[in-house]
Amino acid sequence: MGYFPGVLGLVAVIGLIVFFWRQYGPTSGHAVGNRVAAHFGISRSVFYALLENGVRDVSSRDLLLSLDRSGLSLEEIGVRLAPSLSRGIERLEKRFGPQDIYADAKLVVARLLAAAEPSDEAASAEG
Repeated sequence: MGYFPGVLGLVAVIGLIVFFWRQYGPTSGHAVGNRVAAHFGISRSVFYALLENGVRDVSSRDLLLSLDRSGLSLEEIGVRLAPSLSRGIERLEKRFGPQDIYADAKLVVARLLAAAEPSDEAASAEG
């Protein structure tokens, strides 16, 4: 009976370590998200809020990890994330109204969407 609290405490500590490792460790996608946000001059908190609210069918962490593993540059990753970031802006503004905190990010996302459009049109012309 004396060992139970110690074992329970150890399991809790290991659980916390695993949680934080999965959230912020090298296989979390968090590192590439931080680099992309810094590359485009978007604050990390705004970047992740937009991404979380704009990604469909997959977690934002999995999306970032797959883009990182694909070997794309930060600019290319930003172009691929632009539709999700745009949806995130739309959803958050629909929910909370226009916010000053998203003003700079909106300009960056608009530029990335414009860069994404020619490649989308070329892909649809090929298909």
